[in-house]
Amino acid sequence: MLTQLQIRAAEARDKPYKLADRDGLYLTVLPSGAKSWRYNHRLAGKAQTKTYGQWPTLSLADARAAHAAYRAGTLATPQPGPDRAATPTFEAAAVAWLADYLPTIRKGKNQSSVPASLEQHVYPKIGRQRIDHITRVQLVDLVKAIYASGKQETAYKVAQRITQVFDHAVDTGRIDAHPAGRLTRVLGAKTVTHHPCVPPDQAGALLRAIAAYPDLITRAGLLLAAHTFVRTDELRSAPWVEFDRGKAALWTIPGARIKMAEDHEVPLSRQVLRLLKDLAVYTGEGALLLPGANTPRRPISENTLLFALYRLGYKGAHTVHGFRALASTVLNESGLWRPDVIERQLDHRERDNSRRPYNRADYLAERRQMMQWWSDWLDAAQAQAPRPAA
Repeated sequence: MLTQLQIRAAEARDKPYKLADRDGLYLTVLPSGAKSWRYNHRLAGKAQTKTYGQWPTLSLADARAAHAAYRAGTLATPQPGPDRAATPTFEAAAVAWLADYLPTIRKGKNQSSVPASLEQHVYPKIGRQRIDHITRVQLVDLVKAIYASGKQETAYKVAQRITQVFDHAVDTGRIDAHPAGRLTRVLGAKTVTHHPCVPPDQAGALLRAIAAYPDLITRAGLLLAAHTFVRTDELRSAPWVEFDRGKAALWTIPGARIKMAEDHEVPLSRQVLRLLKDLAVYTGEGALLLPGANTPRRPISENTLLFALYRLGYKGAHTVHGFRALASTVLNESGLWRPDVIERQLDHRERDNSRRPYNRADYLAERRQMMQWWSDWLDAAQAQAPRPAA
């Protein structure tokens, strides 16, 4: 049986793993660090996985109590006939969808947030119903109630996930049709959330504040975010092996790491090469560019850089993602660089890779010049000096 100490000490690994408790109850530890209580069993000859919730929200004692109650209810329920055995409950269909979907998710936090959203908002309403008995009206009422509670973004995500579960059930032959098509259309307008970004004339003050930030690794991370304007996850999870600091001066982000068919190449300016040289003194012996302070085998958390900006007084004024918006604004307004070159460096590619083949060398020479110009622009802004020419 598990103990509280074992649960707290269980660290994330590259792949999910299980810690067995008793009576079939076990704790799954995901690569994201999330820990989920689950139970595998068979009902009417079909494999089922029951998910109770996440630790520490659901304690060990509460998980055991929920497990005992579920087992008692399952054993007391008459075994279904052939037709019921062939058609799963919504929860069983969702578990099957998650098994196929979760390995494709790009962000590690979604490994826990996607199942959690179903556990919180959907399973209590329709989880134990046969999926072919669920009506459109039930689904509409469910997502509208979430929207009406003020959780607009959650309502949209839940609606999308419900549709995906039903689509998966159709695709795998569990049902022939479903009532969840275009479920998001019944919701009101979604408030668009923009990533705050300082205007170009305030970029210098921001950079000077970052340059004075006391933690070296966090400071380097923010400056690299400014100079390379890559996505936050691409930066914080970057290993040293992706950087060619020699003649090529190129950071190659593998497509497999960002769920793309092709790699993303980031030319390294002279300023970025100096940043990497200084950073290598502190983290170059390890695998990761920006390791966590307490967990050096894992990257800094997704909030480390953002909270540093908060501490500098930029909460609501600028985010890490805001460097992408800042770069896009300045580069486009300069009139020096073709829009296609800027968009390519921002990695605004069609996510459906079947749409067109991609040439890795597209605009690379121009992008090298542009990225050096951008770093020079940042330096001039920080020093309050005249802006660089092309």
